[in-house]
Amino acid sequence: MIITDKMFYPELVDVYKGNGTSDALVDYAAKKLADLGFIETTYQEALKEREREYPTGLQTPSFAVAIPHTDPSHIKKPFIYIIKLAEPVTFGQMGTTDEFVAAKYAFFLGFDKGEDQLQLLQNLMAMFMAEEMMERLEKEFSETEILTTVTQFFKSESEK
Repeated sequence: MIITDKMFYPELVDVYKGNGTSDALVDYAAKKLADLGFIETTYQEALKEREREYPTGLQTPSFAVAIPHTDPSHIKKPFIYIIKLAEPVTFGQMGTTDEFVAAKYAFFLGFDKGEDQLQLLQNLMAMFMAEEMMERLEKEFSETEILTTVTQFFKSESEK
């Protein structure tokens, strides 16, 4: 099954106007994900711990993003929660413990099986490298348009 058919949901796209800490953003995301039944009660702390040990901030050619995720044991139902950050949020740079990026988007990933993870990450990396695509996302503030833009990209990637 194509990832877009089972991981993207209109209710999991937001424009976040909160403060600039990754912990506050995780709290915000975890509350919504819990309210909608996507995660276990252990998700929030597991995600924060994983983010401290294995940061997920990534500088793309266009702007920085974060892809917070944790073990499948904390996930009830697979998802991709797209959050555009009205103000950049600081995340640790992937592969380091002492470098940071100011992310403009966070893509919270919830996997229930490992086999989806590789395809999803490949599609995300392709999207992050597509400068025209990222420029569109940077300018977009409509949750509906953000979802449409991302899912259309994923669908085109799956057809390759």
